Amino acid sequence: MGNKNIIIASSGTGGHVYPGIAMAEEFKNKGYNPIFFISNNPISLKILKNSQFKHIEFNISGMPRKISFAFLIFLVQMKFSFLKALKQIIELNPVAVVGTGGYIVIPVLFAAKVLKKKIFIHEQNAIPGKANRLLNKVVDKTFISFPSSNKILKNVTISGCPIRKSLLLVSKEKALLELKLKNEIFTILVFGGSLGTITFGEIVCKILLDLYIKDKFQVLHIAGPKNYIKIKKKVKDNSEYRVFDYMHNIADAYVASDVVICRSGASTIFELKTLDKSAILIPYPYATDNHQYWNAKEIEKSEKVVIIEEKNLTKENLTKAIYAVKKKAKNNAVGAKNIIKLPQELIIEEIIKCIKS
Repeated sequence: MGNKNIIIASSGTGGHVYPGIAMAEEFKNKGYNPIFFISNNPISLKILKNSQFKHIEFNISGMPRKISFAFLIFLVQMKFSFLKALKQIIELNPVAVVGTGGYIVIPVLFAAKVLKKKIFIHEQNAIPGKANRLLNKVVDKTFISFPSSNKILKNVTISGCPIRKSLLLVSKEKALLELKLKNEIFTILVFGGSLGTITFGEIVCKILLDLYIKDKFQVLHIAGPKNYIKIKKKVKDNSEYRVFDYMHNIADAYVASDVVICRSGASTIFELKTLDKSAILIPYPYATDNHQYWNAKEIEKSEKVVIIEEKNLTKENLTKAIYAVKKKAKNNAVGAKNIIKLPQELIIEEIIKCIKS
């Protein structure tokens, strides 16, 4: 096989882009040349540029929920993205095109379909998004993270959600040293997704600062660029409450922490599951089809996981949950589970098999 280009189409936030990067790394290990087709929103570009994979930008945003002038602009963006994708796919002549989510996958995968390329999608969430529900009807194979998606999509392989291998390569000793944390102090990691969310971050910060007076905690709080300054002002010069606007290498923070307080995007769920971390999940209430809540419910059976819906987030509820998981964390060794095969390895094997058939 001469040309070994593979296109990965992705847009939105880290929930779509990071699984694409995990796949790209695996494709590269197998001798393929992954190239991203990505929307030009700042967070997607920031994540991808850090990964150093080649990418081509498309001017496309999310679909407005109501018929409006913005909706007409969206349709125009879709048309031009389709034409640009046609041109680029002809030039690159890829052996396959993979979509990992966001509206960019629609024009890109339909262009690939017109050009008779092998096409695949990966659905991260328990409740499939609109784009993937549409594309599921035309792709060669759909990979799903959660078995429950099987009720909605057809022709699927249950793969799990691709995660970054780097998460499995860091020791706790190294992580504590890198982050200048003390081993003997209970450590809490807080993050609200790749963009961060203001309400979530402020409420959790206030509660943890109040708790800090009574009990000794170390906190790593990834606030997101929109909320960083506000959280930083609240924390002031508290040296054991560390605030970051963003953290590309979250592996150290995961490994150093005893409990994670976070949203419940699919990538996060699988990272927590793989690392066997204690967690308090606070699903983002405005996610499409409330999919973060259903993602969280998929691992609720774990004794290390507590779910608190944002409408029920109070000082009392969060404090109770922290002490509950703190007690369990003491009784359970934390570390990566012995996984025979990572989700991306299974996905890439299936795609390569399909390409060669």
